Amino acid sequence: MKLFAKLLIAAGFIALTARPAFADRNAALAYSAPEYPAGMYVVASSAQKQEPVYSRNTGLKTFDDDAEYSFDNNYEVNDPFEGWNRFWFGFNDVLYVDVLKPLHKGYSAVTPWELRAGVSNFFHNLLYPVRFVSCMLQGKFAEASVESARFVVNTTAGFGGLMNPAKENKPLIKISDDEEDMGQTLGVWGFGEGFYLVWPFLGPSSLRDTAGLTGDYFLNPVSYVTPWTASTGLKSYNEFNSFDRQLADYEELKKAAVEPYTAIRNAYVQSRRSRVAR
Repeated sequence: MKLFAKLLIAAGFIALTARPAFADRNAALAYSAPEYPAGMYVVASSAQKQEPVYSRNTGLKTFDDDAEYSFDNNYEVNDPFEGWNRFWFGFNDVLYVDVLKPLHKGYSAVTPWELRAGVSNFFHNLLYPVRFVSCMLQGKFAEASVESARFVVNTTAGFGGLMNPAKENKPLIKISDDEEDMGQTLGVWGFGEGFYLVWPFLGPSSLRDTAGLTGDYFLNPVSYVTPWTASTGLKSYNEFNSFDRQLADYEELKKAAVEPYTAIRNAYVQSRRSRVAR
């Protein structure tokens, strides 16, 4: 942990000294392709459209900010464990709003924005193996080559991934902005989504996407940090670092939806089906 503390201090120093390189705050925090932390639905207001954000297969990071989703309570979703799912949905709601929200507010107050942007960019760069292998297994070779080029640029010119210079370089080949994961790969291979699940801390998922997390785990370099408590701590810190943007969209959806559980469930399932179909 002493080594991690030293690395964090060094990362902060580099991010602060490189401040002029961050042309604008939204661009730096938007990384280079779309994804949000696991499971919550993203709503972009017309007055303040956000950059694309990352999407994984569970939790507060899953939805396209410019897509439209149905809020029909009769939307076809296999949810045989609705009682279980509603319990953990309520648990997560309290965790997000009553615990993590005030904690992150204090964290943001004492942590320079440049450091938070650098941390987000650094961890996103580390997840390159997940995106690359998923693209290759789905036959998306153009996307895989673009991911590789971005990784090389950001690792070298971006001080180990702390900055994201590759974001400003548009690829010559037209590719999808979606980020790939092993849950999507299983879907492309023909595996059904199974039933809907809500996991504590992680949020919405499905049986297929939960299985996909196993592949994502082994492809994530942070998983090999020892001891396991350090690995878990690093992953948790990465999610917590960018929690404010995800929470804002989650709270906006809750206010707009008549039944938040159903709205988030339907949005999650539609988003994942859309990504698999592309």
